[in-house]
Amino acid sequence: MYKIIAKIGSMVYCAVIVVVSVVCTIRDANKNLVNEVCIEAGSDIHIEDFFKKCPDDAKFETDISQIDTDVPSVYQLTVKYSEVFVEDVTLRIEDHTAPKGIALPKEQYASLPWPDASECVGCLYDLSGIAKVEYRDGTPTIQYTGDYMVPVVVTDWYDNSTVIEVPFHVTDDHNAPLFYGIHDIYVSVSEEEQIDYFDGITYTDDYDAEPKVDVDDSNVQLGKEGVYEITYKAMDAAKNVRRQTAYVHVIKPRYKNGTDGAGGGWDTKNHKAVYKMARDILKQIKGKNKSETAKNIVNWVHNNVWYATVRGKQTFEGAAYRCFTQHNGDCYGYYCATKILLDCAGIENMMVRRYPIQWSAHYWILVKIGDKWYHCDSTVYRYHWNVFYKLNDKGIRDSHHKFNGSILPVRAGGTPEYIKEQEKEQKK
Repeated sequence: MYKIIAKIGSMVYCAVIVVVSVVCTIRDANKNLVNEVCIEAGSDIHIEDFFKKCPDDAKFETDISQIDTDVPSVYQLTVKYSEVFVEDVTLRIEDHTAPKGIALPKEQYASLPWPDASECVGCLYDLSGIAKVEYRDGTPTIQYTGDYMVPVVVTDWYDNSTVIEVPFHVTDDHNAPLFYGIHDIYVSVSEEEQIDYFDGITYTDDYDAEPKVDVDDSNVQLGKEGVYEITYKAMDAAKNVRRQTAYVHVIKPRYKNGTDGAGGGWDTKNHKAVYKMARDILKQIKGKNKSETAKNIVNWVHNNVWYATVRGKQTFEGAAYRCFTQHNGDCYGYYCATKILLDCAGIENMMVRRYPIQWSAHYWILVKIGDKWYHCDSTVYRYHWNVFYKLNDKGIRDSHHKFNGSILPVRAGGTPEYIKEQEKEQKK
């Protein structure tokens, strides 16, 4: 009887030991398991990550080959280990990596709108995708010429961001392009050829090598005699615009006097020839700057043309052509030759005509040197053999050089009302 009880008691004791052993094994196995694992997007999934010490037989029951680790998400997986244990675990795929990209260096005019920040960076890459690209400190307001580094922030959909320093060369350009050699054009009313509006005309810009240039000739009626205004327009890359006007003179044919076209008659060959002559002359006498060039021009005309009375009506090109070829002409010829040379040199100038006209008309020229206007007269006089150059109103004053200052820009040392001051002095 005692033996039976002892045997039963021994069996119960062993059973308790077995149960306790199994419970301890399960508890130890669960402690070794990592129930939630987080990996960086783009990484591989490893069974070892789900255990503190991975059992040799641990494996995934879930088919992980269907999981795209490039896409952040949350997955429930089943793992099996230690022959008998099957457990559910959580896999989190998250993106903590900032985007990558490169700077795209930019040329920027201070006066123009700045490009969108997205245009300043390239080769962008991020696993979760780019959410936004923006200037770190807001749209730049740089106004001065120079080289600058502008920070651009690239952010992905998980708020990871990268700052890319973008090189900018900023140009403060407020100067419009300049025209050189704009002049009136003379054509015959019967001429059928198209007008070359840019013959003898050049243009430049301080920053833009190729400004956009065109001419508005919509008013011109080639088949109808008259004077028509045309407008030249030049716009640089900074959107600075310059407009200058000239006139197309459509006239009835007048036949040339003599064989060379001099003497004021109309000769269609003179138009192109006279500007070519002027450019060739200018190559020989051009100075180091505009002031020196203007002086050389006035002196050249004064020294190379002799005064001669011209009968009949003269055209602008015809009078200059005579001075360049026959080396003689009247005051109008001196004016025309001087003006064409100044135009080709890009030096601003305008005509001055004697006022009031007494025994005859007289022409000379105002030249802008620096920021001031000066009188210049290359005409050779019997009473005054020296050239008139860079004179103010008082310096040019004599009986040949009365003028109406109210229709002219203010000259150096003068006012628009200078003619009235002259008249007051004469009355005294």
